[in-house]
Amino acid sequence: MLKTIRTVHQINAPAPKLWSNISKASGVDAWLPVIKSCRLTGIGLGASRICISEQGELTEKILEIDPHKRVFRYAVEKQPFFPITDIVGTMTVAGDEKKAQLSWDLSFHLNDESMFPMIKQAIEGMYQAGAQGLETISK
Repeated sequence: MLKTIRTVHQINAPAPKLWSNISKASGVDAWLPVIKSCRLTGIGLGASRICISEQGELTEKILEIDPHKRVFRYAVEKQPFFPITDIVGTMTVAGDEKKAQLSWDLSFHLNDESMFPMIKQAIEGMYQAGAQGLETISK
């Protein structure tokens, strides 16, 4: 079953700086605590982002980087965290030179509906930690 988790985070940092940290695609390990290292293979759309966590390797493909709408979209091709598939994440930045809003959504397929509350809580917590990390490096 297709599921979507939507999160919205108020960031006390300039929106352009927040967008810069997200849109460069690299450096996830600087703002998402679960990620220990991160590297890109390729540049721009179609590039792969490979992140290492204590649980294992996470591989993503960059699907969209729209600087005008400030939309960054990626597909998760491999991940060690949850029993979900067909994962697409979308990060959208709004705001001005003083404050930003980060909308961070995840859509995915889930076979066992009973797992959704646990997965939703874990992803929301991970995204909250990521938003806090982005705020710290974007000030």
